[in-house]
Amino acid sequence: MKEILKKIVLSFFLILIVANSFAQQFKDSVYKKEFLKLVDSVNKYQDNTRESLQYIKGLLDLSEKNKDTLRIILMLHNYARQSQFVNENYQSIKSFQREIELLNNNSLSEEEKAFLNRAGIAPIEVYAQQGNNYAAIGETKIALDYFYKSTDIAKEENLPFYKAVLPVLIGGMKYEAGEYKEALKYYKKGYSLLQSTQEIDELNRKFNSSLTIISMSNVYFKLNEIDSAKYILNLGFKQKLDTISGITKINFQTQKAKILVEEGKFNEALKQFEYIKKVSKEYDSKSGVSYYYNDLATYYSKIENYEEAAKIMEKGILAAKNKTKEFNLVDDYKKLAKIYKKAGDIEKSNEYFEKYVLNQKGLEKSKNNIIDSFHNKEVLDLELEKKAQKKTTLYLLLGCGFLISILAFYTFSISVKRKKETLNFKQLLAKIESAKEEVIDTKDTILEEKITTDIAKETFEEILIGLKKIEQQHYYLKQECSSYNMAKKINTNTTYLSKVINAHYQKNFNTYINDLRINYSVLKLKEDTRFRSYSIQSISEEIGYKSTDSFTKYFKRRTGLLPSVYIKKLNSLS
Repeated sequence: MKEILKKIVLSFFLILIVANSFAQQFKDSVYKKEFLKLVDSVNKYQDNTRESLQYIKGLLDLSEKNKDTLRIILMLHNYARQSQFVNENYQSIKSFQREIELLNNNSLSEEEKAFLNRAGIAPIEVYAQQGNNYAAIGETKIALDYFYKSTDIAKEENLPFYKAVLPVLIGGMKYEAGEYKEALKYYKKGYSLLQSTQEIDELNRKFNSSLTIISMSNVYFKLNEIDSAKYILNLGFKQKLDTISGITKINFQTQKAKILVEEGKFNEALKQFEYIKKVSKEYDSKSGVSYYYNDLATYYSKIENYEEAAKIMEKGILAAKNKTKEFNLVDDYKKLAKIYKKAGDIEKSNEYFEKYVLNQKGLEKSKNNIIDSFHNKEVLDLELEKKAQKKTTLYLLLGCGFLISILAFYTFSISVKRKKETLNFKQLLAKIESAKEEVIDTKDTILEEKITTDIAKETFEEILIGLKKIEQQHYYLKQECSSYNMAKKINTNTTYLSKVINAHYQKNFNTYINDLRINYSVLKLKEDTRFRSYSIQSISEEIGYKSTDSFTKYFKRRTGLLPSVYIKKLNSLS
């Protein structure tokens, strides 16, 4: 739910009302009739966001069929916004990308531009929403870039609404990085501006105030200041901010339930969760559970009903899994592992703890990216301030000299880099010619499991045979390939598997899998020109990586070359 709290509102229904009053005539009566019929359907399902999404898509398709650029932009915007409200962020990103291209590339009339401006559709709005989308899927660096871009536009064009809302969005990034007190400062700044700025319309003021209040309440929870969390939430209830929309109702009611659980009022909390289930299902018929599963699991854990806690967590994780980067679920995996442990299901506990460990690095990397981005922005702002104070000729000359030095160093570095790449490529080709099949063979100096005396010789050999069979079947190319799944396939456990790999191959499990994948890709790219034509992302997915960055990193580490460089040099030989 925390991703939703970062989003700026723009009422779809308000835009439709403005759109219908716009002076542009429909091209023909049939188009007008079909369009208005779909608008009625959207209004009919306005309390069910996912249901209304289908009809908004129909409006978009109809506008495109009639080549109605203005309404295409409108429908793209609202399709993207509604997609956000049900956490379909990848879908939203694509729609916003198309919208910004149309806004930048099409020759709209002054009247059309004025209408879009009144409807609140402008590049800054799209940039801010794209920031929300990328934050929701875990692409924190990209998200902050969009937020900073929006902040610059808001200052340059003096846009009061965005000046108020963007601190809240940036505060959300501080929250993700675990800097809760810093996040609270940003939230308070945004809330204060939302209350005091007269130029913000009432609907946007209330909606964004409601999300900001929930964000502040969540921070107080993290700081273990439950009284403050309850106080700020009640402030929102007094202002009736929970009644603005379906999502604000879910947010406020869920926060109330969390507080009741924390206060030990379990009977009241259960009634509250039953109400939340009903509201969430009405709001999102497909994945309503994703809005409350974590908090409901906490309730069941508190009353020691671990079976129900595990069930609701499993269901919620399944609903959330396809909508975000997996490392965003690490806390859920850890929580579920603890629940299963308390329930006495050690096998399930180990399974989810392993998932937690495997994805922990990704989460830490995401947090570090946020911290680095904030630091880089502060450094950049400081540099800009210094430059503004030093405009003397001497400063300019020194700057030019510095740039020339950098350019010379850069040119020299590129030359050295290319020579090194050529050398690495030749050495790799030589390895391929001599080794034929096993080009990549990394040895780890520190092994996870050194002692194998507890494994019978027969068992050791059976595991080795199983590994060879799996290698022949190329199971390592599947994304679900993990030590747990591999051990299961060859009828052993992860400890024995790790020990055999350590002893026989002198490498750890991750090194073993990465070597197999990179070895396969090196040979496949060498022999298969069609495979070379794939994008780097497609190649990485083909050989089992969920992340293009992971593939690129391991390929470079094992071969000394980026995949793109290796492909380019192979093509040059052809």
